Amino acid sequence: MTIKMPDIPGHEGYAAPVLPGGELARSAGAFTRTFIGYQAACSCGWSDGRRYPPTPEGAKQAEDRWTRHAGPLLLAAPPNWLVVKSNLLCEQVANLTGERPLAALTLLSQVETWQRALLDRAVAAAREGGASWSEIGDAMGISKQAAHERFRAHTEV
Repeated sequence: MTIKMPDIPGHEGYAAPVLPGGELARSAGAFTRTFIGYQAACSCGWSDGRRYPPTPEGAKQAEDRWTRHAGPLLLAAPPNWLVVKSNLLCEQVANLTGERPLAALTLLSQVETWQRALLDRAVAAAREGGASWSEIGDAMGISKQAAHERFRAHTEV
């Protein structure tokens, strides 16, 4: 069975059958009688080093293990529904800019005001939750140094 989470595209988890030589197969298929166990694997190329028995329970254990790989990715991924709305807003504001630039400026000024406050809150919450400056920088597409320099004053207690 393949496990999919819409918020983390490119990461589909599955219990990969382990062949006698140690290589992983994508599915049991023709290997039903020749595989020696299961290993957690992901479509991104990640695989776990633990091996589980070649039973339905072993497959379930391997699938459950995939969640350890997917969990941190899911924590950093914005919900897909919100990405869709954000993209739509961006497109609509771009259209408004062409049609009514002063209205777009008014709206963008309002967005900038609440965006800055929310960004500060999100960084502070991430730090309080144990996120490193490197993780924060990665989430924002900037270096850890840039994230630290920009937000350290908002997170120091």
